[in-house]
Amino acid sequence: MNLFGAALVLALALAPPPPSPSCAATPADAWKNAKAAVAGKDAGAVTLTLTPDYRTRNSVEYAVGASMVAEIGGLSGSMSNSPGAAEKAKAAEKKLLAELDRILVKYKAPTIAQIGTPRLMKMQEPAVHARFAKIDHVGYAREMEAFFVKVEAAAKAAGVSGAPPKLDELVVGGGDLNAPLGEPKVSGENARATAGSTVMRFRKVDGCWLIDGREPLPN
Repeated sequence: MNLFGAALVLALALAPPPPSPSCAATPADAWKNAKAAVAGKDAGAVTLTLTPDYRTRNSVEYAVGASMVAEIGGLSGSMSNSPGAAEKAKAAEKKLLAELDRILVKYKAPTIAQIGTPRLMKMQEPAVHARFAKIDHVGYAREMEAFFVKVEAAAKAAGVSGAPPKLDELVVGGGDLNAPLGEPKVSGENARATAGSTVMRFRKVDGCWLIDGREPLPN
């Protein structure tokens, strides 16, 4: 393990547990909690603003998404700024995928091979979600964000360019966390509100509103 990797592992081990967000009395308060958590740059804190179901969905997407962005070896020819770095990219890819599996095993989640193929379809399966539902989502989110930093560094070193993931994607996906939240439509313990081009879902859990998912705004 290099000095960067060792320092990252030590930082994760010593990182304090993220503070629990204040109990959101309204969906709008839940939205504010999520924005504040993202501003704090702590994936664990962001995760605590989401419902357990949404945490599970994100954890599956984390794993599958990470496996795809880590596959930098095949990009070194067509997308690399340095095509001659192909071998370096393939070696980095092998190490990254092995580390990803170590993270998944650590949290008792299924490995990428156990998730199966095609990955984008398999990550929708209830059996996969059931495995991820039991993990420590806060610790896992922190380690996965650190993993994405490593992938970005490895890709850059291999001459592969790409946009780094943003922490607010945990909340809004491809939407805009800075978009103003529309007036929530509340139905019992569920609510929906628009935020730019995204419809945000909220759910009350143990008396507190949390973000429960997102979907594109209907045409």
